[in-house]
Amino acid sequence: MGSAARVDHNGAMLVLPRDARRGAAVLAPALLAALAAAAPSGGSDPAAARAAAAIDAADLERHVAVLADPGLEGRDSPSAGLARAAAHVADAFAAAGIGPAPDVEEGAADPYLRPFTVRLPRPAHEGCELTVLGDAEVGPFDLGRDYVPVSVCTGSAEGEVVFAGYGIDAPRRRYADWRGRSLKRRVALILDGEPRHPKLLDGPEVTEEASLWRKVANLRKAGATGVLVVRRAPEGAAAEPDFGFRYTWARWNGYSTLPPPGRTLPVLEVTPACASALLGRDVEELAREIDAEGDPVGVLETGVRVALASDVEGDRVRVDNVVAWLPGTDPALRDQVVVVGAHYDHVGVDPRGRVGAGADDNASGTAALLEIAQALAADPPRRSVLLCAFASEEDGLLGSRALLREPPVDRERIVAMLNLDMVGRGPVEEVAVIGVRQNPHLGDVLDRALALSDTGVEELTTRGGEELFKRSDHYAFHEVGIPALFFFEGLPISRNRDYHTWRDTADLVDPEKVRRTAHLVFNTAWILANDDEPPPGPR
Repeated sequence: MGSAARVDHNGAMLVLPRDARRGAAVLAPALLAALAAAAPSGGSDPAAARAAAAIDAADLERHVAVLADPGLEGRDSPSAGLARAAAHVADAFAAAGIGPAPDVEEGAADPYLRPFTVRLPRPAHEGCELTVLGDAEVGPFDLGRDYVPVSVCTGSAEGEVVFAGYGIDAPRRRYADWRGRSLKRRVALILDGEPRHPKLLDGPEVTEEASLWRKVANLRKAGATGVLVVRRAPEGAAAEPDFGFRYTWARWNGYSTLPPPGRTLPVLEVTPACASALLGRDVEELAREIDAEGDPVGVLETGVRVALASDVEGDRVRVDNVVAWLPGTDPALRDQVVVVGAHYDHVGVDPRGRVGAGADDNASGTAALLEIAQALAADPPRRSVLLCAFASEEDGLLGSRALLREPPVDRERIVAMLNLDMVGRGPVEEVAVIGVRQNPHLGDVLDRALALSDTGVEELTTRGGEELFKRSDHYAFHEVGIPALFFFEGLPISRNRDYHTWRDTADLVDPEKVRRTAHLVFNTAWILANDDEPPPGPR
């Protein structure tokens, strides 16, 4: 669903052609150019066009590739991958010459990071252990560096470490790592996921047999006392991922998830280096051998006995928004603020080891935010602009709500908010904008944004999608009376079959579509940040 786009200049309303099938305005570039040239006010602006030219599809593609790299393991809030994404965003703000929020003290460490806390299970330091027993000269191993607990698999155990391949027992699928051998009173050292072989199990599709919960249940039945899981780098990772505790596990839209076993074992995740020290050989080399040959290696004894313990406790855990500040140029308006934001987190990794790369959701919106920031910095507007990359959006808008609880400027000074979330899939010329029903005046601003310079957006849908209005960070601003718009790739969301699945990868994001959307958002921000009067509040 959509509404006819209109351009209103000094009271003259021009209704543009409507696509009968989609019910959305279709704006021909030539017609837009003619309208912009004829507009006596609010039309084309050479300064805005020059600034918008800094929004580059190749740079957008690069940002998406970095943020959606499988090595960031899905940017869960919090996670080591999210911290790497935050560093990339902060570096981009700094490279654009945009400083941190105005309330940050000079000389502060990590000045672009704006922390808040959420309550989550975290490793209980007194209850976690991986200690080698006897005379073996292996270790010592440290919590956080060499191993981390698994939150739903707690307890303690002792036993000899034996390597049991991928820990899969699936004879009906013609694959069984320990081939019926007993694991009684032993600690099973296993690889995460499943063999990376094109013809085993379901080939490239990761099966349920790879689930950590299925493995733990089977290992318990085989008599194991505990489990050490080797976390390998995901396939396709450009850089080695940082090792860290997994606070949550990904769940996928439209797919059921195997629950953790009711009766479990103590489980620790370990680094490949830790596993190699226990095994006495390179565990990644052994994994590659299994992957290449497609044959399990059976149970390999190590002669090393360990004591292990896994434990977690509830606590407040730090998460970071990333915030930058572009001061306005007009002494009369610079105290007023326009917010441009996008969430940079996603959902992490599931128990099978599948990574929710979150390329469209929302590396695309974050990349657009960074290019918009660079364009605004090239010719700063009259009002100030707060640029926000939010964390924990996927957990219920926690990052945007945290920012509004402790804003860097008085909340009353914020005149509008523009949010980008999922802007990289679907027809290249199409953009959906949700929030016009709540903010009719911003519909007029969108018309002017289309005429300000050629964005390449030809189909703008401004009706429909109300079921999505509460599901992204703009809504936190709407809740406190701030006019807000949500820029989205197209309606309905069901057209994107990869939404919230492990298939949302960087190769499926269209950088040109992101560029056009970013150009439209830049134009909208430019108008809001330069108009004499701020927009009225939402109805």
